[in-house]
Amino acid sequence: MKFTKALKLATAIGLVSAATASAETYRLTNYSPPTEAASIHQQYIADQLKERTNGAITYEMFFASSLVPAKEQMNAIGNGVAHAGFQPMGYVPSDAPLNNAVTGYGFIETNPTAIAMAFADWTMHNADAMAQYEKVNVVPFGGFSTPTYPLICNTPEPITSAEQMKGLKVRFPGGANALLTTEMGGVAVNIPGNEIYQALQTGAIDCAGILAAWLNIDNSLQEVSTSVTLANFTGSFNSPLHLVNRDFWKSLTDEQRGIYLDITARATAKMQILFNTNDQKAIDMAREKGLKIVEPDDSFKAAVKAWVDNGVGDMKGVAKATYGVEDPDKFFADFDVYVKKWGPLVRGMADVNDEDALTQLIKDNMYNDIDPATYFMN
Repeated sequence: MKFTKALKLATAIGLVSAATASAETYRLTNYSPPTEAASIHQQYIADQLKERTNGAITYEMFFASSLVPAKEQMNAIGNGVAHAGFQPMGYVPSDAPLNNAVTGYGFIETNPTAIAMAFADWTMHNADAMAQYEKVNVVPFGGFSTPTYPLICNTPEPITSAEQMKGLKVRFPGGANALLTTEMGGVAVNIPGNEIYQALQTGAIDCAGILAAWLNIDNSLQEVSTSVTLANFTGSFNSPLHLVNRDFWKSLTDEQRGIYLDITARATAKMQILFNTNDQKAIDMAREKGLKIVEPDDSFKAAVKAWVDNGVGDMKGVAKATYGVEDPDKFFADFDVYVKKWGPLVRGMADVNDEDALTQLIKDNMYNDIDPATYFMN
């Protein structure tokens, strides 16, 4: 198979030569290093595709923004510089306004696996959600949710009170967490995950809102941190697991598209389970290394509760004013259908971290009605 448009675009910016590139080697891009969870599962998808298509779909991997910057991953996939990859949607609110409008739902459905699957199902079935991806020429697959976000800080004293949040520079990639930070008097700083280490080290930020695994499993932030506050801000769930260039997707056979769907269903389960199991492990490892792990006090918890009780920071108003949602009531009612569907399904599992069981649940309730001959083929 050839993908001439992508090869020309990539050659034009000096990334690969059409004279040396194999016609059956494609490019997969991600902003994070190979050890981070999203990268691990992009690699899993690539390895499985190569094996199950007998090499017909073989990806060259570009990690740590080595192909394009963190905030340009999706556009690079859409315009053919890359054929597939991953994009955190908090970095691209103008291209994915609906994804960013729903981030407050993590304060409503607090089970990471349930909100992850609700989002993924919405992404792959809701017409408005799908239209966003069509607009930028990509095809979405699956989803995930990180655990709730702590505040990983390099401050003289641990952050425990609402008063300490005033003027605090906190990294959050947009969405509800950034709004809550601002409401509490902090300064929300939207920088990619791969820039957090240096930002904490230099004082460009005081704290980072990101999953605990970045302390010592996915990254090494504990080297430049003094404390962790278990703030329980909503995890990140508003990004698909994987994106594919739509023209490339159309160039595949029905059989290859079916294999792709099957692989991403299991990859969705695998990534969610990794997040579920790594969170406490990372906290325990940081504690053993002497990092201060603290709980927020009553003033902090009360400020968060008041914000949530006030419509999750006026989630509907923000959706309309910031993200252009014309009818927020209908929009959130549509999304809530998926939340109400997946909450009972996930809570009814004997073991949510059983990979085969979760994969089957995903296939039965999200993937099995998707036809590889028609999905994003119009």
